[in-house]
Amino acid sequence: MPIYSPTLAEALTLVHEDTYVRREGGDLVAQSSSQQIIADLIDRLDLEAGMRVLEIGTGSGYSTALLAHLAEDTGWVVSIDVVADLVERAGRLLAADGYSNTTILRADGAQGAPEHGPFDRIIVWTTAPHLPTTWTTQVAPDGVIVSPIALAPVSKSGVGTRTRLKGGATPYVDQLFPAGFVEMHGQELDQWLLPPYGVDVVSRDDSGRPCWLSGPWLRSPEHYVQGQRLLQSLITNRESTAGPLGSEESATDFRAWLLATRPGGLTTAALGEPLWQLGYAHSGGAALTDVRSATQTVTNGDTEAAAVLAGWADTWRQLGSPGLADLRTQLIPFYDGWTLEATLDRHASNQGSST
Repeated sequence: MPIYSPTLAEALTLVHEDTYVRREGGDLVAQSSSQQIIADLIDRLDLEAGMRVLEIGTGSGYSTALLAHLAEDTGWVVSIDVVADLVERAGRLLAADGYSNTTILRADGAQGAPEHGPFDRIIVWTTAPHLPTTWTTQVAPDGVIVSPIALAPVSKSGVGTRTRLKGGATPYVDQLFPAGFVEMHGQELDQWLLPPYGVDVVSRDDSGRPCWLSGPWLRSPEHYVQGQRLLQSLITNRESTAGPLGSEESATDFRAWLLATRPGGLTTAALGEPLWQLGYAHSGGAALTDVRSATQTVTNGDTEAAAVLAGWADTWRQLGSPGLADLRTQLIPFYDGWTLEATLDRHASNQGSST
């Protein structure tokens, strides 16, 4: 069992999870995350009684209740969501549970809640393409933002970040950790298989389920047409092979390293299933491995793609199998915020090359 701060551990025992994450008929609210994921992100906030908190993505309202419990009556939680039904439901449940220190709003998470700030803490349950200025300007000096942010220019590349602002200076990330939620969007979604942004090529299988590819190499008219052909071929004529990792190796670390280094041909994909793949693709073929274990790879076309993916895995091993803990982050100014970039820590790289 994970070890949380005493106040969060108490909140987890006092706030009844099923009250929020289960509808009256017993069905799970679609916009729910596991208790462990929720607790892990909240624990990183270092939330204290009396603080004002902005929550982006109310969902079931369970996380809102935990935040309200931690903020206590002297603090306040403003929670926003784009789904009107969730906003109404969470507000009703929180009131019934006696959490009078909450405000639940229907709003676009990218805009935050400027009329209710500044906030001591901001927590985000959706993956942003970058860190928006709207959030950093709404957090108080010495504030903290915990949010998944895209690490590479491909869909499904989110990693968890803890960002600090010290005395109004440029924000910096002091923690990276595994976390990924649906991409941030300003409207209600009626499906979960197709990301709301970041997808370059889309098709459907015989059952009508969306399949997609995402990769910088697809972003030209010529390569877009080639990508369409490749995706259709993957849908109808793909093979499966073992690798590139063994069962004892960390797919999470391998993914983090690939997203940080962004090798040419890096591609993410999904072929009609919620589980998505990561790997190499070009006009002649693709080799895409599952992100949970990286022990099974879908291939199509020439043998080059599989060789490239295997080569990436070999390089990663030679470097000592680095992961999120071995990356050094940098926030790069963007037109309305900061993009997240990461490089392999030189010390970690040298350790790997000497093994």
